Amino acid sequence: MMHTMKKRTCLNLSEVLIKGVETAEEQEAVNELITKVHYTDYFSQRMRLDAFLANYPEYLREHTRFATVNGQVVSCLCVFTHTVRIGEARMRLGGIGYVTTAGPWRKKGYAALLMDDAMRYMKMRGYHLSMLFGIADFYHRWGFASVLPDYASVITLGEADRASGHCVKERRMKPGDIPAVLGMHNRGDAETSCSIIRSAAHFNNRWDQWKEARTLTDANGKVVASFLGRIAGEEYLIEELNAVDKAFYPAILHACLIRARNEYASRMRFSIPPSYPFTSFLRQYRTDHEMHIYRNSNGMLAAVNIEEILECMTAEWECLLSASSMKDMAAVVTLVIDNIPYRIRSHHGMIDILPCPGENKLSISSSEFVQLLTGYRYLEEIVSSKRRVIRAPAKSLLEILFPKRTPYVWPLDRF
Repeated sequence: MMHTMKKRTCLNLSEVLIKGVETAEEQEAVNELITKVHYTDYFSQRMRLDAFLANYPEYLREHTRFATVNGQVVSCLCVFTHTVRIGEARMRLGGIGYVTTAGPWRKKGYAALLMDDAMRYMKMRGYHLSMLFGIADFYHRWGFASVLPDYASVITLGEADRASGHCVKERRMKPGDIPAVLGMHNRGDAETSCSIIRSAAHFNNRWDQWKEARTLTDANGKVVASFLGRIAGEEYLIEELNAVDKAFYPAILHACLIRARNEYASRMRFSIPPSYPFTSFLRQYRTDHEMHIYRNSNGMLAAVNIEEILECMTAEWECLLSASSMKDMAAVVTLVIDNIPYRIRSHHGMIDILPCPGENKLSISSSEFVQLLTGYRYLEEIVSSKRRVIRAPAKSLLEILFPKRTPYVWPLDRF
């Protein structure tokens, strides 16, 4: 926070107004700033941005936050509303994107003021979490922590050729395929932490990208699989794939192989997380599996309302508890998050949470909390770094509440 305040000392706050967009004229001015700063092809990208924001699912004008100095728009950002999954829990997420400041006004604290405003706005509007894909060493001051690695499984064309094809036909994806592809994706993504739950509107709003996807159909014309790939240097990059059943995985690999050969690629790169079943399928072949970690940058998550997050997790935690050996036992643990205590008590399979002091304290920051919650960091690592002695029942309860998970957000879901 000291860095933020230092930057703000040059601001005359009486000249600064920060608010949400209310009129078409204000949206026009903000969109013009975003397009000029982020794109070189102004006219085509401006039309795309206008349509993208206007048709984004659950997007309201006030979700565009902007700062003016004496009436001139100098900085802005957008809050995109999504629902994310962590186990069986569903949480309201505010995705922050298009953080923009006009050239002459940069490094003067306007983006910091907008971030302050956005975090307050999301808390007032009932968001649980906030996510962004941002620059390094800036957003951590608002509690954002790196939780979203990137993954890849790489296979040569010669190795992929070992896969036997399936009796399917390949064609370009059509709008009528959206329900089938949506269903396949949501089923396959169930074990991925922090993944965004899509709707048909997601596909419609990004159709300029999805129209390049390929679908595989069976003898009856039913869509049984899909993938989205493109050439990237010497590799054929697959950023999406889905199937109704694992039996069609060889067919997907074979179809991707054919596309890769047509593009004269030397290998294929599948950008998929380890939690996705196709990754396990690839392990029967000679493949390289990569994990790319970021520090204070790229995919980051922050808690907007910790008390509401804990309440939202109760059903998921009770489900985990009922499947454990502790389902009939009693235990108490107290998470002290940013110096605020939350007592978590289990009793006969039920979870009770109160914002009050209690036994078996574990003091963590809100950043550490979201890393635990998403499974990005493991409980034993956090506990050992605190040098705390927690009694066995309480430690066992913590291990149930914070299992190892795989957090990931697909490229086409990012903002």
